[in-house]
Amino acid sequence: MTYKYCEQFGFDAGRRRRRLALLGLVAADAVPAETLNRRVIGPNVELIVEAFYDRLLAQDEFTRILNKGFELDRLKRAQKLYLLSLGSEFRAAAYFEERLRVGLVHARVGVPLGLYTSAYGMLQQLILGHVPPEIRAVDADYQPLVDFLVKIAALDMSLASDTYHLAKLQVLESSLQALRRTGKELRHKVQTDALTGAASHDKAVATLQHALHVAQRNDTPLCLAMVDLDYFKNVNDTHGHLVGDEVLRDVTARMRASVRDFDTVGRYGGEEFIIILADAPLATAKSIAERVRRHVEESPIKVKDLEIRLTLSQGLAAAHKTDDVESLLQRADAALYKAKAAGRNCVKVAEHDDAVK
Repeated sequence: MTYKYCEQFGFDAGRRRRRLALLGLVAADAVPAETLNRRVIGPNVELIVEAFYDRLLAQDEFTRILNKGFELDRLKRAQKLYLLSLGSEFRAAAYFEERLRVGLVHARVGVPLGLYTSAYGMLQQLILGHVPPEIRAVDADYQPLVDFLVKIAALDMSLASDTYHLAKLQVLESSLQALRRTGKELRHKVQTDALTGAASHDKAVATLQHALHVAQRNDTPLCLAMVDLDYFKNVNDTHGHLVGDEVLRDVTARMRASVRDFDTVGRYGGEEFIIILADAPLATAKSIAERVRRHVEESPIKVKDLEIRLTLSQGLAAAHKTDDVESLLQRADAALYKAKAAGRNCVKVAEHDDAVK
């Protein structure tokens, strides 16, 4: 048989034995356990439960919990079943399982741990108050019964406390995981252009800053392509912005499919994009930029029943030792204007960069 709470809270056979040994519960305690159930609790369970709830109902903390919608008669029935099993087969996994479940229920309904432990102390007093006089009169019978009640109460309260704290920790962990997921989603939204799925402007610039630092530190090549969709305004003016949005999404997908896995395509603004080509000599960067250009030019973009042909102009700049992000972007932008001046649908390299290897 599987005991899910024992597994969940780590109460395997070894830990159960250690908990029993810590509290001094031994096999011989089965005798006072049987006496407790047969002579004390069994005949008086209704009286004990009624007295228990009479005292609880005088506590504001308890009435606030009760007002959350709990049925008093149902609580009394559950308490009766709990008392009738108190200490019965206390060494069995099933006993631990049930006590762990009880603690978990109290934690989930929001019973303060202080109220729970105080109520349990009161319950012990009520149980002892119903010990028959004939047992009280014989110390050899009464003292083992009292000792056992103290030990079994300590066991039950310890298990309830364990689950109470662990349940709270699990709630906190669940909340933290939810916060992490939310944070991850927010970071993704901040770092990703909502329309195209490319890197956002800020993310692209931050990526460029890091890539430039790495390239200058390690003396490795880095190239930047500034990309503009040719005559894109005509698409919006002729077909509307919704069609224009679909065109932007399609072009972005084509650009991302044309570059290397570790290259970054970012939306710089409007219909302008940048492509960060790390560890790419100028010859490699020109080849990638041409592949991007051809991939957009070679087939029309289909939006509903429309087929829209589009081309790209690109300005390519290779990073210099003296570059910062602003200067690199400026040189790529200047090369982009050269591409437009040359008739668009082409790739032009920044001035003097053809000499960069």
